[in-house]
Amino acid sequence: MSAPLSPAPSTSRDWLRRYGPERPHAAARLVCFPHAGGGASFYRRWAALLPETFDHLAVQYPGREDRIGEECVGELHPLADRIAEVLLPLADRPLILFGHSMGASIAYEVARRLQEQGRTPHHLVASSRMSPTLERPGTVHLLDDEEFLQELAAFGGISQEVLHHRELRDLVLRPMRSDYRLVETYQPKGTPALECPVTAVRGDLDHAHPEEEIRAWADVAGGDFRLLTLPGDHFFLAPRAQELIDLLLPRFAAPSGHGALPSPESRT
Repeated sequence: MSAPLSPAPSTSRDWLRRYGPERPHAAARLVCFPHAGGGASFYRRWAALLPETFDHLAVQYPGREDRIGEECVGELHPLADRIAEVLLPLADRPLILFGHSMGASIAYEVARRLQEQGRTPHHLVASSRMSPTLERPGTVHLLDDEEFLQELAAFGGISQEVLHHRELRDLVLRPMRSDYRLVETYQPKGTPALECPVTAVRGDLDHAHPEEEIRAWADVAGGDFRLLTLPGDHFFLAPRAQELIDLLLPRFAAPSGHGALPSPESRT
């Protein structure tokens, strides 16, 4: 079962993970939001792939990895409230939000909250997720365990090893069902445009999210918008992380409301 978040204050130590050395003099911070069932470690390699001009952080949702003992959060809006609260003090330099699948919806809602506080992100990247203007309810989270796991397997969201291992199945089932509930019950409270560039990315073989659904992110882009397509399925970014980052870096360096970032030439 999912539970509401406690009223206790949030800290970056609770919610954010760093997989490389802190870069206190970086020109910008790239904050990555995982997909349904995913944890911050999905982005472990990214810190080493980014230039030294970028600090890298990944969001850790409750109920997985080193937060496995906590209750999952099955509603998007309170989750976005808490993450925005954590990121607000880090907006002393340009924030770039990258969300994959479910993470794209969360990143958009976090961006809205930061914008309302006068801290509009430098850039939003939405990967493998329909635009919030097209959100529709779903019922996968209501399936029984066997049907639910089969649906995940068909989508590529769970390996056959996990599917046939009882202990691993039980470990994965709770956060996955909670995250599906979060996504399938998400109803945006309006879809105002962000005052920053938006880049949408997809895999050309991701048949669950056709191009027109991804391109509709243009509707919430108050600044520049671009769609990038790479070879691969829904999880194209796993084997193509460096290629994706190389395509995104010139977008991040382009001027925005926060000004231009340094050109991404030097790497760690």
